[in-house]
Amino acid sequence: MPYKIPSSTQSTPITKIDTNFAARIAYFGRSPYVDILREKEIMRLRTNISFPHYIFNVVPTANFSSPESAHAHICSVVKDIRARNTTLFWSVGPSTAPIDLGYYLEAHGFEQAITCSGMTIDMGLLNEEAYVPSGFTVERVMSKARLEQFVDVLAENSHMPRSAAADLYKIEASLGYHHYLPRQRYIGIWHGQPVATTTLFFGGDVVGIYHVATVPQARGYGIASAMSLAALQDARRWGHRQATLIATPQGQPVYRRLGFQPRFEYKVYAWSTWPKGH
Repeated sequence: MPYKIPSSTQSTPITKIDTNFAARIAYFGRSPYVDILREKEIMRLRTNISFPHYIFNVVPTANFSSPESAHAHICSVVKDIRARNTTLFWSVGPSTAPIDLGYYLEAHGFEQAITCSGMTIDMGLLNEEAYVPSGFTVERVMSKARLEQFVDVLAENSHMPRSAAADLYKIEASLGYHHYLPRQRYIGIWHGQPVATTTLFFGGDVVGIYHVATVPQARGYGIASAMSLAALQDARRWGHRQATLIATPQGQPVYRRLGFQPRFEYKVYAWSTWPKGH
């Protein structure tokens, strides 16, 4: 259920978190290596990549009209991921219907993987006093060399094998890195080495922040806060007034310090076994 927070911070509707997240996932459909499957009640990002990461196979939103429709669609999705031998993550957020969809997913063999927090901020409340480590700079990814480093950091942070990292690079490269695109990537350089990433996605009348990642050896120095702040300052300078994100439990303290407030508890389910009965 939604958190109770001061009314002064609630000008961003919580559904905007879902709207931006789904629009961002749909954007990956511009890549020839990604399929976006759209139906009236569900959207899914699908690839043939088996590594368990939401960027490869995910349902960002579903709004089923009845229990029968929910069961039928889940069965169809399970049949497909079995045939492809891939994993799948399914996000249950404020726009999800039915609200207890998690029980349906568990009945079909999904397991709850993580509980995240949907968070929002009005840019005027952004705390700009984040500590910036000496020798640390943030750049937008605007070249092939920086894109390779961006993917390397993401891959290391997610423990991706080389094959999955190569697949991720193909997807990212196919999406381009021009300054006018709705998705902008950032890379953090510390003493000459790439150590952190983040991205912005502009959609649904808000800007969403994603892919905040720091390599293990650079954690604990305030780099995630510095990365996020630099990107959000860009977004504000470009005229955006509201930002959203979906934070893991580990990331929530970082975003709270920047001024984000929790708005909704997301549950993320994962397909990890092949249950009997389908």
